[in-house]
Amino acid sequence: MTIRARLLWLTIGLVVPLFLVGFYNLWEAWQVSREQLNASIERQAELAATAFEQWIEAQNQTLITISTLSQNDNPAVLRDYLNLIVKTRPHWLDVQIVNPAGEVIISQNVRDKPLPLVSIETLREEVAVKNSLVIFTEQISEDNLRLLSLALPIANGNFVVARIDGASASGVFKKLKLPEENIIAVFDSNSRLLYRSNVSPEQVSFDVSKSPILSALNNKRIATVEVESPYDKIRRVYGLARIESVNCIVTVGIPSENLYAPAKQQYWRQIWVGAIISFFAILLVLFIARGIVEPLRLLTNAARAFGSGDLRVRTEITDASPVRELSETFNRMAEQIAEREEKSKQLDRLKSEFVSSVSHELRTPLTTIKTLVRVLERNNITEKESAEYLKTIAVECDRQIEFVQNLLDLSRIESGAFRVSLAQTDVPNVLLKCVEMNLRAAITRGIKLNFEVPTEILPPILTDEPTLRRIVSSLIENAMKYTPENGKISVSAEQRDKFVAIKVTDNGCGIAAEDLPHIFEKFYRGRPLEQTQNAEDCANSNETSGIGLGLYLVKNLAEQIQAEIQVESPAHKYGQGTLFTIILPIYSDSIE
Repeated sequence: MTIRARLLWLTIGLVVPLFLVGFYNLWEAWQVSREQLNASIERQAELAATAFEQWIEAQNQTLITISTLSQNDNPAVLRDYLNLIVKTRPHWLDVQIVNPAGEVIISQNVRDKPLPLVSIETLREEVAVKNSLVIFTEQISEDNLRLLSLALPIANGNFVVARIDGASASGVFKKLKLPEENIIAVFDSNSRLLYRSNVSPEQVSFDVSKSPILSALNNKRIATVEVESPYDKIRRVYGLARIESVNCIVTVGIPSENLYAPAKQQYWRQIWVGAIISFFAILLVLFIARGIVEPLRLLTNAARAFGSGDLRVRTEITDASPVRELSETFNRMAEQIAEREEKSKQLDRLKSEFVSSVSHELRTPLTTIKTLVRVLERNNITEKESAEYLKTIAVECDRQIEFVQNLLDLSRIESGAFRVSLAQTDVPNVLLKCVEMNLRAAITRGIKLNFEVPTEILPPILTDEPTLRRIVSSLIENAMKYTPENGKISVSAEQRDKFVAIKVTDNGCGIAAEDLPHIFEKFYRGRPLEQTQNAEDCANSNETSGIGLGLYLVKNLAEQIQAEIQVESPAHKYGQGTLFTIILPIYSDSIE
C-alpha cells in the first residue's frame, strides 16, 4: 500500500470515528434538549390544569350554595339568589333546578330567549350514576354558543344545572401569560371538547376519543405527545394533564416547528459542518501526501541502508519540503547513535533499579500487613497484641500512602502540573505542626524530636504552607531513618536579614563527603559516614527503606516555592549528624 493510500486511510480512520462520536454526542444533546422541552410543555399543561380546576371549583362552590338553599322551605330566597347570580356573573347564562324526572322546577336565565334543554336528560343520567359534579359540553349552533353545563345532585333527589358560556374560560388561561402560539384545550371524561382557545363552531362536535392526543395520556397524570391536530391539521407537541377531581384533561399544544425547529436546525448544521470538514481534511491529506512521497522515498532508501549496518549513509534532501527537517534529523541521529545507545543502556539499568526498588517498597509493607492480618484472624491473641498489630498495620499503610504520594507529586512536578499558592505564612506555627505530625513515629523509634522555639519573634514568610510542611516533614522523616535509637532531631528557625532560615538537624550517621553533591539526584542513595560514634548502629543504614526519591522530591518542592535548600554533614563534632537548611524570603509587607 502506498504512502498516499496509507495517509488517506489514516485520515478516514481518524475522521470517521470523530464524526460518529460527534454525531452521537449531538444526538444525545438533542435527546436531552427534547426531554427538557417536553418537561417544559408538561409543566405548562399542569399549570393550565390547576387554573382550570380552581375555576371549576369556584363554579362548584356556587352550585353547592344553590343546592343548600334549594332544601329550604322558602323558595323566594332561592329565587333571589339565582337572580343575583345571573346578574353578577354574566357568563352564567342560566341556572335550573331539575327533578329526577327531568322537569325544570325553577329556572333563571340572563337571556331573553331561553336556552334549549338539549342536555338535561344526559346530565340527569350522569348525575344519577356519579352522584357528584358532572361537566358536559354542548353547542348551540344558531347562536354560535359553546356551553359548559355543570350539574350537581341535591339531597332531595333533584339536581341543579348551571350552563356557562365556554368562552369565559379564556380569562382563566389568559392570566397564565402563556405564549400566544400555545393552544389550550379542555376535554371532559367522554372526550368531548369543553374549551379550546381557537376552534370554530363546526369543529366542537369532532370525535377525538380515538385521537393520539388523548390516548397518549392513558392512565398517567401527565404526558407529552407530538401529533397532528384533528382541528386545524397542524402538527404540535402537546402537554397533557389530568384533573382527577372532575375527570377532565387539559392540553397545551405548541407547533412542532416552533418548539423543536431551532434545536433540529442546530443538529443538522453541526452534521453538515462535520461532513464538510471531513471532506476538506481528506483533500488536504492527498495534497500533502503528493509533496512528501518522493522525499520520503529517498529517506526510506537511506534508512534501509542504515538499518543494514552502513552507519556512514546520509541523506541529501535540499528542497524546501517538510521532509527536509526529517532528513536533517536523520543525519543527526546517525551521528549521535553511539551516544544514544549508551544512554539507552543507562536508562534500562535505571528502569530495572527503579522497578526493583518500587517492588521492594510495595512488597515489604504489604507482606507485613498480610502476615499481621493472618495473625489477627486466629482470635487467639491478647488485646494488647491486637492493638500493637493494628498500630503496625496503620504505620505500614501510612508508609504506602506516603510512598505513592511521593510518586504522584514527582510526576506532577516533572509534568509541570504541580501548582503552589504563595501567601503570608507564620513559620513557628508550620514547624510546630510538622513536629506534632512526626512525634509519634519518633517516639516509636526511640528518637527525641523537639521544636526549638525562636528567641525572638520571626516575621511571616512568603510561601505555600502545605508544600513547606511537606518539605519539613520529609526532612524529619529522612533524619529519623538515619538516626539511631536514643538519637535527637531538632527543628528550629532564625531570621537572616531579609530571609528566614529553617533548620532540621540530627545527631545521626551523617552523609559521606563524596555523596553530598549527589544526594538531591533522582534514585541516588548516599552512604553514611564511617567515622561516627554510632558506627555500629549506622553500619546497615544504607539498607534503610527507600528508592532515592525523598530528597529529590524535597529539592523540587523547594524550587516550587522559590526556596533554597542547603545541606551540611557532619553537623556536629565527632563527625556525625546532618543539617538541612531551608531559606525562604520574608513576606514583603513585613520588611521595613
